[in-house]
Amino acid sequence: MTLLESNEIIILGFLLIILGFLYFWMRHGGKLSKLDRERKLRCKELILNNRYPLAAAGVDFDGLVALVKMNITPEQLVKVMGLLTAKRAQYNIDHPEDPDQLEVNLDIESGKATVMKKAEQKIIPEKGKEQPEISENMSPEQEKVWLRLVHSRYRKALAEKGITDRRGKFRLLAKMVELGKKTVEDDPEKTFSRKTYECTLWDRFYENEYLELNSEGE
Repeated sequence: MTLLESNEIIILGFLLIILGFLYFWMRHGGKLSKLDRERKLRCKELILNNRYPLAAAGVDFDGLVALVKMNITPEQLVKVMGLLTAKRAQYNIDHPEDPDQLEVNLDIESGKATVMKKAEQKIIPEKGKEQPEISENMSPEQEKVWLRLVHSRYRKALAEKGITDRRGKFRLLAKMVELGKKTVEDDPEKTFSRKTYECTLWDRFYENEYLELNSEGE
């Protein structure tokens, strides 16, 4: 074997080593990219599935997106959302002997907690002559009537509470939809398909109002 042939073998060996390293590096990078995409998709699904309680709590969605970009795991995101949407304890020092009354309202700015509590009582769907009976066979016109009536109750609640800022409007909207769907889901007399249909109506109402509120700010 000549010196030239020996050098060629050595160079070929180095090339094979480099190619092998590049292969495993690209494969590892592809695996990491796939895991990152799956993580982001899972985080996105978690945020979308919890958008109503998050909006009701006034959570900044841009902040959640920033956390996802900072490589937060889905498990960590669940804990963060749990903290953000956790019911805030209120304590009333006038009745310290009653554990259920140990609440203190520290909302110094405007007492929003009391306002929202009263608003929640007003926006529970009412059963009566003004609201059409919901069935799975409702025509498009009947659905429009239902959506208009719920829209009127929402606007009335905004006016009664003097809510004019966009964030407050979004919070009340999310709370109204959340309570409406909860009322439907907690009704033992309704079938699963009936509940699914009514929840779909509430989703349509939310989407319509959400788009309208966004157009007001433009």
